[in-house]
Amino acid sequence: MQKGEKVGLVGPNGAGKTTLFRMITGQEQPDEGQVQVDRGVTIGYFSQDVGDMEGHSAVAEVMNGAGPVSEVAAEMAALEAAMADPDQADQMDEIIEKYGEAQHRFEELDGYALDGRAREVLDGLGFSQEMMDGDVGKLSGGWKMRVALARILLMRPDAMLLDEPSNHLDLESLIWLESFLKNYDGALLMTSHDREFMNRIVNKVVEID
Repeated sequence: MQKGEKVGLVGPNGAGKTTLFRMITGQEQPDEGQVQVDRGVTIGYFSQDVGDMEGHSAVAEVMNGAGPVSEVAAEMAALEAAMADPDQADQMDEIIEKYGEAQHRFEELDGYALDGRAREVLDGLGFSQEMMDGDVGKLSGGWKMRVALARILLMRPDAMLLDEPSNHLDLESLIWLESFLKNYDGALLMTSHDREFMNRIVNKVVEID
């Protein structure tokens, strides 16, 4: 696959579509042949297994895929909680100093712009402001899937592997996602039971059985 190529993967259940994704990402090894990815190429993989999500906001979870900036954001959140804790009043000067240092690193990493982009993606996928800032652990499985998808979209990696990204999306979110993927300039490999949705995005279809 080359940059800008968008491929739809089709085949019956059990044909190995998800296995192919896992081989590309190195999670499984092929019985024969090899998978070759150019050095330095970044890959974002969205699957139906979203893993554990709890203890922070949807925005923070989405930004977790963005590397060091997410770690600094988590540090700032912890320091903000400490500043609001009356039991730590005697350490307030030290906490404020650490917060200022963390805030400076966050600005250097363009963190505030990233926060805005994360909110833009979540808004496109149907999140209200309250849901964005609320505990991600309290969301239903379907909404957690949207958070996981948003994390990959925010990364804008060189290549995206999307396994059924249209699941759990309403019509407005589907329209937004279609526009996003059409404008994405990297390589895209995707599956979807919604063939009409997929066919409007991809420029090639590969069938496996």
